[in-house]
Amino acid sequence: MQITVRREPTSLVGSKRSVGSESPAVKVYNLSEEQVVVGMAAVKPQVFIVLPSLKTEVCSYGARKFNELLKGKDIFAYLVTTDDFLVCSTFMQKNSISDVIITVDKDRDFGKKYGVLIEDGHLKDKLARAVFIVDTEGFIKYTQIVSEVTDEADYDSALAAIDEVCRTLKKGSHHHEKWMGA
Repeated sequence: MQITVRREPTSLVGSKRSVGSESPAVKVYNLSEEQVVVGMAAVKPQVFIVLPSLKTEVCSYGARKFNELLKGKDIFAYLVTTDDFLVCSTFMQKNSISDVIITVDKDRDFGKKYGVLIEDGHLKDKLARAVFIVDTEGFIKYTQIVSEVTDEADYDSALAAIDEVCRTLKKGSHHHEKWMGA
């Protein structure tokens, strides 16, 4: 797949993920520099907000915006970037990020398995701006790879998809209750 960086075409490396496909298990690092595995099935839907760098205006705004929009949602929200741990920790503290878990794709595992690793240019080895939503069964329900890396994500579209996944989850629990004779 190709995106543009300041209107210059660049390629993405890795496996392209589409709606309906299984979410792969990926290794990222939390801000304690411990490796954690995300993706696959989980007890709550997972939202992956993928950003090239928190040091840029568009990315830092996007991180703050998603943190605000996702307040009170019953989900696991992960911000995935390739920035170093100090940049991420400082950003989190300075901007009171509490509703999104900031993770570092130090080994580029997320970038490769989700097909968002930038192959060339001055952003080589950074991640393309993207949003992925995974349901509790581990299936991808929404993908958004922003075609121009300096543009913002479509927040309304992502939020509508998150709300839909959460609504579907609530409906599904009622079916299980009936099936179990509750």
